[in-house]
Amino acid sequence: MRIAVLTVLTILFAEFGMGQEFEPCKTVDYIDALDQQYPGLKQHIDDIYLHSVEASKAQEQKHGKLFPIDTTYVIQLVFHVVWQTPDQNIDDIHIQEQVKVLNDAFNRQNADTSKTREIFKPVAGSARIRFELAKVDPFGNVTSGITRKQTTVTTFNTNNRATTYDFVKESIRGGVDSWDTKKYLNIWVCNLDYTTGQLGLFGYAFPPTGAEFWQNTTSFTSESKQGVVLHYEIVGPNNPANLDPTIYTNEKTAVHEIGHFLGLRHVWGDARFNGCSVDDYIDDTPNAVAASRGCPIGANTCNTDNLPDQVENYMDYGSDECANMFTKEQVGVMRWNLVNLRPGLGETEVVYKPVPEIEKDNLYPNPVTGNLKYFSDEIFDEEITITLYDMLHRDVRTVTRYKSDYVVEFDLFGVANGIYYIGVSTKDGAISHSGSSPFVILQE
Repeated sequence: MRIAVLTVLTILFAEFGMGQEFEPCKTVDYIDALDQQYPGLKQHIDDIYLHSVEASKAQEQKHGKLFPIDTTYVIQLVFHVVWQTPDQNIDDIHIQEQVKVLNDAFNRQNADTSKTREIFKPVAGSARIRFELAKVDPFGNVTSGITRKQTTVTTFNTNNRATTYDFVKESIRGGVDSWDTKKYLNIWVCNLDYTTGQLGLFGYAFPPTGAEFWQNTTSFTSESKQGVVLHYEIVGPNNPANLDPTIYTNEKTAVHEIGHFLGLRHVWGDARFNGCSVDDYIDDTPNAVAASRGCPIGANTCNTDNLPDQVENYMDYGSDECANMFTKEQVGVMRWNLVNLRPGLGETEVVYKPVPEIEKDNLYPNPVTGNLKYFSDEIFDEEITITLYDMLHRDVRTVTRYKSDYVVEFDLFGVANGIYYIGVSTKDGAISHSGSSPFVILQE
């Protein structure tokens, strides 16, 4: 009978076994080891992370929101299945189902959002990031977005992680070379068991980086090694391995690792000892002393902010049945990093919507019997202000709303029925005009 010893990994490693606590100190150990090899690396990782957090918060001050929501980014995926035994060569359907899990999670469309506790629902966010299997390979050929290679390597898990654990990304080492990592998010699927046959790593990923002093010699620093690695038994919600969802992260592992790939840290701050004194610098994720396991709803390991541990966060180690949310600030960091630290990877998705029948100045309907709507064929992240003037050009009502889609609605409750002119403006002057066509308001 197999002994289950789970390790969920970022660049960064933390292990736990059945009946054994998480060991977040492995994170610090690994970074310290790399810092000895590349002096300044640890500080650079911290600087990059803190910069992305502050930059995303600056957008809140500029736009009035945590991040511009006007754009959905689409990331092309390629799954490299590297297998030795037939059971490791997982079927396409499991990969396709895994992609759906990613899309549901990153767009907060997963069915288990109902499990998010009321105290955290106000901070839960949709990243507006969509994933799709690549349809064209780097050579212009049609592809399913899935490659397969049989290998002689028994396992790509090794204790010598600082130098050899990334062999799955090298053809010469029995793995598969990446596709262009600036155009595709490469996901390697392979056996990450320990050499003893025990269940080992579930996955890992590298955060965005870019220190000029790095040599292009290790997987952590090499552009060709950027991506995510997953254990074959946790890909897809209906994986034949059928690991216990009350214990293991399963298909949510990919969500967790792509969170790291887009620059997120664990919610407990990757503490060596006491996580209550270490922060992930995300304001809407409460501090926790360490990683959680299973689903300890109600745990409050720090009790410093009157909030429980956010065990339902994808960036904790909560089980598959527990993890169901990113926060709005985490979303802001991921979107900022995607645009600025992984440029070109996220393609802007253009959504076409039918143009309504409108009068001049893009206001409708006329007469207004409910809410007045403003339409533009361009999505922009900005406050829109409308001002109603009566026939004597007196200011009757001014209403401001936040626009992050093609249409924004204004509630005219309390405005007397009559004929009005309407002006529309934005703070930055992108729109500024006074309506020349009269509007009739006929409220019930």
